[in-house]
Amino acid sequence: MANQDHEEDWADVDGPEEGEEPEVPLSATAESASETRMIRALAEHNIGLISTQTGSFKFSAHSKWAFPGQREVHLLRGHHETLLAQLDKRVEHSAQWAGIIIPDDGFLEVLVGPNQTQLPTSIVIRRLSRLVADTLEEECPRHHDRINCESIDFARTSAGERHPKIHLTGDEVCLEISGPSPACHVLANHGFRETPRYILSVRVFHDRPMKPSQIEASAEPLLDSLLYELDVRNQLNMRPAKWPSQADRRRPLNADLPERIVRFPEIKVESEVSVLFRFAGSATGNPPLAFLSYYQVLENFFPVAGRRSALRKIELELTDPRFDRRSDKCLMRLLDVGENAAAASEASHLKILLEEFVRKDVLESFFSENPWGKHFTKQGPIKGITENINPENKQTPLAHQVAERVYRIRNRIVHAKDDPKYQNTPALLPQSDEAEALWPDIDLVRLLACEVILSAQVRS
Repeated sequence: MANQDHEEDWADVDGPEEGEEPEVPLSATAESASETRMIRALAEHNIGLISTQTGSFKFSAHSKWAFPGQREVHLLRGHHETLLAQLDKRVEHSAQWAGIIIPDDGFLEVLVGPNQTQLPTSIVIRRLSRLVADTLEEECPRHHDRINCESIDFARTSAGERHPKIHLTGDEVCLEISGPSPACHVLANHGFRETPRYILSVRVFHDRPMKPSQIEASAEPLLDSLLYELDVRNQLNMRPAKWPSQADRRRPLNADLPERIVRFPEIKVESEVSVLFRFAGSATGNPPLAFLSYYQVLENFFPVAGRRSALRKIELELTDPRFDRRSDKCLMRLLDVGENAAAASEASHLKILLEEFVRKDVLESFFSENPWGKHFTKQGPIKGITENINPENKQTPLAHQVAERVYRIRNRIVHAKDDPKYQNTPALLPQSDEAEALWPDIDLVRLLACEVILSAQVRS
C-alpha cells in the first residue's frame, strides 16, 4: 500500500450539484474536428473516451492505475484545445511519477497531494492560496510556452481567496505549484465521477530539449527539496503521486476468511505489545514503519527467548550423568552458557526466538500456500538479500533463513546509508518502489509476531 491510493484520503473536492449535466450518448453530441483529433490522439496514449456530455468529456483512467472498479477522468470541453496542443508536442508519461514529460520543452509535471491521510485536500488548497512566491511570475526572465502553463482549477475557494498558483524562478529552471494542466490531468489522473484523485501539480520548466531520463534526474532533487521546504517553512506536508507497483508487488488478498464469532479475550497481551501490533496494522501508508512495528513486537520477546534457551542448555548440563560439580571444566561449561547468552547479538536473539517460539509447520505453510512468486528469492524486489528462502533446504533451518532475511530488511530500514557496514546496500526509504514491494515481508513478520505472542502465552 503499499500504494498511496487510499480511499479515506481522497481529495474532498465538492462533487456535482443537483441538476448536474446529464450524460448523453456519443451519437447525441457532435464533436468538432479538433475534438475528434484529440480523442484519437488520446487513444494512442491508452486513454479511451467513455462518453460525451454537453459541456465535458468522460475518459477512462490510464491502465497504469490498474485498480479494481472503473476509474474515470472528466475534462471540460473548453480545455480540449490546450490538451490537443500538448498532445501534439509529443507528450509522454513520466516513468518515475504519476505525471507527464514533454522532452522537446524539457518540461515535467507531477501530480501532488497531501502526505497525511487525515488532511483534507481542501485545507492544502486553502493554505496554498494564502502563500506567495518570493518573486512575481511576471518578473520571471524566461518565456515559458503558454501551452504548458494552463491550469485546471478543481477546488472551489472561499470568497476573496484565489486559486493557488505559485511560480518559483531558479537560476536554470523554474518550478510552479498550481492545478494540473489538461494533459497531466487526463493522462495521469483518475477519480470517481467528476471528483479527481489529485487536484494539484508541480511543474518543472527547463525550457530546452532534454531526454526524459535527464529531465527526471534533474527534477528529482528539485522536487525533494521543494517538498521539504514546504513542510519545514510553510507547514505543508505533501507528496508526489506515483504509479502503483506491478501486480506481483502489491499486497496479496488474504484468502483466510475472518472469524464471525467474537469471544471474551483468552490471550493476555502486554499493553506495549498490543499497541505496537495495532499500530503496525494502521501504518498502511508507510510499509517500512509497519514492518518495524511488527519487528518491535518480536524484540519484546528477545530476553524471554534468550533466557529460555540458556536455561534449557543449563538443564542439559546439570542432568548430564557426567556432570561433576567439583570439576572446574564442568563449571566452566555452565559459565560459558551464561556468558554466551548475555553476549548474543540481535541477529542471534532473533534466530533463537523464531526457533523456540514459531511452529515449523505454520512457517512452511506460509511459503507453500501463498503465490509469492520470486519475492522471497535473490531475484525478488528487495535488495540486499543474498540467499533464497527455501523450505526444502536441509542445511539451514527455515527459522534461521527467515530470521536472516527479516534482520537484513530491518537493518536497511533503520541504519543510515553512510554506515560502513551497510555501504553496499542503500537505505530502504518510505514511499519508494522497494517500500511498496514490502507487503509479503510485512505479512511474514506479522505472522511471526502472532506466533511468538501465542507461544509466550502458552508457555507462561
